Amino acid sequence: MAVVAKGGKYFYAWSKILPDGSFYLPEQALQEYNIKTESKVILMTGRNTTKGFSVVCKDLIPNSPLAAVFASMPELQNFEIPEGHTIVFKERTFCWAYLNKEGYITLPTKTWNEFGVNVGDKLLSLRATHLAFNNLSEGPYIEQAKQLRGILIYE
Repeated sequence: MAVVAKGGKYFYAWSKILPDGSFYLPEQALQEYNIKTESKVILMTGRNTTKGFSVVCKDLIPNSPLAAVFASMPELQNFEIPEGHTIVFKERTFCWAYLNKEGYITLPTKTWNEFGVNVGDKLLSLRATHLAFNNLSEGPYIEQAKQLRGILIYE
């Protein structure tokens, strides 16, 4: 169950990076961003975040402020690079991953480290922009979420 926190921040769930490198993306977030299971998703770091990643709704890229950034990386948008292989562009890290039918993505440990997180870390999934939802392990929202009850936990 998602929780609306003080200030209107919307928290979906806590998810843990499992020993096999898999990570659950909350169903409610996927539905809200119209991201289907059994598809490829694009992950990217934020400008001000070094511990986590955003899951991008690929269909919204053309009409977003990041359209020019993604246009500079057609190999990412067309999934021509290997899954989990990162590209750094304009101080952001990007990659793609396959979202399986259970709602999990799986990345190598090296890729998780490039997103500033590690196997075993618990990340908070939260609404970010119209383009993406965040999955973070540090920051003010983490402390706020730790004080709330009712946020689902996937481990």
